[in-house]
Amino acid sequence: MLILDRPGPVNTASIVDVVQQVSARADAIVVASITGDSALKIARVAGSKKVVCVTCPQGMAWETDGMETGIFADIPELRALRDTWKSEGQKRIPMEIPHQNMIQLEQMGVTKIQGTIPFFGPSFSMRIHLGHISSLDIMAKTLELFSPGTLVGMECVLMAVDAGVIPEGIPVICCAGTERGLDTAWIVRSAASANIFHPERGFRFIELLAKPGIALNPSVGIGYIR
Repeated sequence: MLILDRPGPVNTASIVDVVQQVSARADAIVVASITGDSALKIARVAGSKKVVCVTCPQGMAWETDGMETGIFADIPELRALRDTWKSEGQKRIPMEIPHQNMIQLEQMGVTKIQGTIPFFGPSFSMRIHLGHISSLDIMAKTLELFSPGTLVGMECVLMAVDAGVIPEGIPVICCAGTERGLDTAWIVRSAASANIFHPERGFRFIELLAKPGIALNPSVGIGYIR
């Protein structure tokens, strides 16, 4: 297991190396990738292994006015990105895959998944808009104690199974990060979101491949503009 000095996009190359080294142990690789950049980097080292890019639901965006504290202030690469956006006068940055990256993903045979995130659907709206914390929020924040990428990696595998792109019950490498890039990788057993806790077919974390030693987590009240 690789323990990284700190979280953030600076670790993307290390995660790509780890995935390349262990790819033979999984039937598929699922990558959380907002812009498609990370999915392309994984696809280039995956050989014939199936790669799935799970991206954000339609309409999500960052707003630079809300980045004075939190992850975009604490992680150097994200802070630099925030400052660049501000210097360019950008206030709202869509979370979406640029057209050129979409073309490259298609050319490399990477399947794109975009849909409702299991822990980021109605329960998230209840938390943000109604001030109600649900059991799903508690589960999500507990997984983030390992790292945000642990939560997101699990969600992405659930989404890929729910979309019919990979089957249940197979070993999958999932990798994700802290807002941008990659800093976490797991080998897991895939499951549909409705079967997370199924006693025989349920989702299982098999092996932690890499994570930040100390994770930085988004606030429980963080909001993403739609």
